[in-house]
Amino acid sequence: MGSGPLARSVLVRIGLASLVGLTLAGQPAIAFAQATTGKEAGSAGKRWEEEFSLWQKVSAGSDLTQYETYLKQYPNGTFASMARLRIAELQAAAKVKQTTGTSTEQAEADAKAKAEQAAAAEKAKAEEQAAAEKAKAEEEARKTAEAEKAKADAEAARLKAEAETKKAEEEAQKAAEAEKAKAEAETARLKAEAEAKKAASVEKAKADAQEALRQAEAKARQVQEEATARELAEKKAAAEEKAKAEAAAEEKARTEEAARLKAEAEQKEAAARKLADEQAAEAERLKAEAQAAADKAKAEETARLKAEAERQKAEEAAAAQKARAEEEAAARREAEAKRIETEKAAAEEKARIQEEAAAARKLAEEKAAEVEKLKADAARAAADAEAKAAEAARLAEEAEKRAEEAAQAAKQADTDNAETEGADTGEAATATREAETQDAERKNRGLAIERADDAKKREEDTFEKAVLGGTQESFQAYLDEYPNGRFVGDARERLAALADTKREEAVTPKQETETAIIDTERQAAEERPIVDPREAYMDRSIRVQAQRFLSALGYNTYGVDGVFGPRTRSAIAAWQGSSGYRADGYLSRPQYRALRQAAQYAEARQNRQRRYQQDYDVLEGPVDGYYEEREYRGDSYYNDGGGLVIIPGY
Repeated sequence: MGSGPLARSVLVRIGLASLVGLTLAGQPAIAFAQATTGKEAGSAGKRWEEEFSLWQKVSAGSDLTQYETYLKQYPNGTFASMARLRIAELQAAAKVKQTTGTSTEQAEADAKAKAEQAAAAEKAKAEEQAAAEKAKAEEEARKTAEAEKAKADAEAARLKAEAETKKAEEEAQKAAEAEKAKAEAETARLKAEAEAKKAASVEKAKADAQEALRQAEAKARQVQEEATARELAEKKAAAEEKAKAEAAAEEKARTEEAARLKAEAEQKEAAARKLADEQAAEAERLKAEAQAAADKAKAEETARLKAEAERQKAEEAAAAQKARAEEEAAARREAEAKRIETEKAAAEEKARIQEEAAAARKLAEEKAAEVEKLKADAARAAADAEAKAAEAARLAEEAEKRAEEAAQAAKQADTDNAETEGADTGEAATATREAETQDAERKNRGLAIERADDAKKREEDTFEKAVLGGTQESFQAYLDEYPNGRFVGDARERLAALADTKREEAVTPKQETETAIIDTERQAAEERPIVDPREAYMDRSIRVQAQRFLSALGYNTYGVDGVFGPRTRSAIAAWQGSSGYRADGYLSRPQYRALRQAAQYAEARQNRQRRYQQDYDVLEGPVDGYYEEREYRGDSYYNDGGGLVIIPGY
């Protein structure tokens, strides 16, 4: 029972000693790291001092060999760019001394080379300054990183020591509290046993006394152990105080080391600033020299450029004079070419007009021949009609004769009933006369309808010919023949439009001289209306033909003048919509071909229908419904004159 607390106190002491040992052992590692960093920084500083000392010796003179020696020893040094620039200046100066007695052109070349060297010096200065700033920034960054690293290592060691100390204190406190609780429990137990034994019997008093003695000894031992524990706790507290003092001393040492490093960094920074100032002064001197050389070269270059500009100005004046003469000659040639082109265009236009006139004459002749043919056909049809009428009259006479013969035969066959037979014969004769009258009326009515249809058809043909002709004479001929016809309004509108077009063409002035023709062509080119790309292929004749085709197909353009106005555009859009095209009112080349084919087909169909009607009294139909007063017989329709109406599809 007595050995347990003592062993635990020994273990606690061992733990504290190990903790202090670890804390003290961590300090040399940190010091070693700091020493290593300091050695590296010292080595870099030493190299820098050696390079700077050599550069000061080299830059103090103008020996080309010393600068080359510096570059061999420090090819990537801080002052390598300045050394190369200085070598270039010395070489250029040597060349200038060798070529002092050369001509003015050589002097200008030297000045230009010097200006280039000054520019190179300026560039090298900028590079040197950038390199110095970069080196300074790298050095500062390295120093800052080293300081931060040392600070971080010290802070980590301090935190680790504090954590270990706190852990040891907590373990010691827990052990002391456990020992105290155990001692109190043992005292309470012993006290209870003593009281129990004392109350047991008087006989055991001696034993109780002995037990009390033993208890007193145990209590003494317990008091001794408590004293030992208190002593151990005091030693532990002293060790902790000592550890805290050592930690504070270590922190103070780290702070002093950081201050020393900071002072060294500031000292190096001051040295670097001093070096930078010296370099800046050197750069300013080089810049001043380069500026002076550049000013001199600039003045010489300005004089040369001025002379060159004057010479170039004289050459430009001569060239301008020559260009003006060439332009005047070109203008004369262009005017002559335009005159020739104008004459050629006028000849081509005249030839085209003659061709159109010939084509129109040919078309008129064809139309006249067709009209004569139609007249002959009409005369032949009239003769056929007269022959048919004579045949009908002959058949009527034969019917009357046959009726009379039948009446006489009836009288001879039935003599006994003469009155009755006479009455019957009278009724039969009356019925026959009524039938003949109805037949005559029906024939007359059919002939009237046919004549009316023929008149309508002739009027339509005449108006269509006028539309296809597109001339004032054709429309005037229609008005003369049909003053109250169905198309009088359209004919008058087209006639007025053609008259306006002809009047405008008559008012157009004619130019008499070549200059006036050229001016007119130029003005026409400037004032020519913008043509839609889809109709760029169209000239006036094609536009006239398009209007004729539209009118032939029943899309009224209200004039055939070659001008596509709102009405013509509406007619084109209507035809496009009915033909499956997009109704935009503009004819592309494929659409114009389709329009021409449709118009030709419609014209051929009308001619075929006209021939059928006039030659064979056969109508191709139904057209706009069935004709009036047609008699249905079997599978076909017949007109009163015996003509057959063909129904396609039956």
